[in-house]
Amino acid sequence: MSILHFRKQFTVPPVAIEVPGIRVRTFEARDIEPWLALRTRAARGLSPSVRPWSADDFRSEMLKKPWWQSDYTWLATSSVDPSVIGVVTLANREGTEATVPVVHWLLVDPDWRRRGIARMLMSHLEMAAWDVGYREVQLETHADWHSAVAFYQSIGYAALRDRSPR
Repeated sequence: MSILHFRKQFTVPPVAIEVPGIRVRTFEARDIEPWLALRTRAARGLSPSVRPWSADDFRSEMLKKPWWQSDYTWLATSSVDPSVIGVVTLANREGTEATVPVVHWLLVDPDWRRRGIARMLMSHLEMAAWDVGYREVQLETHADWHSAVAFYQSIGYAALRDRSPR
């Protein structure tokens, strides 16, 4: 299984992208179950697959991590239907030389894909990274998740190296 590592560098502040009829808000305690349901829908059919998560998994993999902050997890909802249709988290990975901002779990409901929701969520993440002083964002994705790779490349992310060191 090959993991690709991407980064996007910024020389000017990122600009928020809006999608008509879609709202973005930050994470609230009541969002654990909707986040899990979205992850299940978004991961269905992926190869390599991802294992299902429980609320306990969410707590241990997200909430209990020192890098996790509720105001750095953005959720997209439709103005017609309040269900969560997209989500992304900005995490900080402690490197040997510096802290690096990374994209963590960008998910969009399959029924809502190709409508600009992922671009909108990423623009919020990138603006937040810029606002706290970062001038690049990194991410990892599976090489076999071709649509994810193509999406990240389409919004300016370039390969940092072929494989993750982890």
